[in-house]
Amino acid sequence: MKWLWVIVLVIVGALATYVAVEYFTVAIHALPSYIPGHRATIAGHHPPRGHYRKRGAGAAFIALVAFAAAGFLAFRIVQRDKAGSAPPAGSGPAEQSASEIL
Repeated sequence: MKWLWVIVLVIVGALATYVAVEYFTVAIHALPSYIPGHRATIAGHHPPRGHYRKRGAGAAFIALVAFAAAGFLAFRIVQRDKAGSAPPAGSGPAEQSASEIL
């Protein structure tokens, strides 16, 4: 259950990366209809040209933030698991006092 948010953030980051690549590489008139900003061509008019650079940059930023947050959460989970499995301090043979050794 603790890895659920990491998985969700990775999926959001992957989807945002896909959308960013679509915005940067596909012309406005050729965008898939399920991506916001699709413009259908009108009969007798030239298709709209160009790319949505601002939308692509926004999607890339969202992907970067989602991946960074997922990495941070994963790091915290791993560190918490390592701290929970460490032996208690003073239980090893190196923690004996000098009077016990003599």
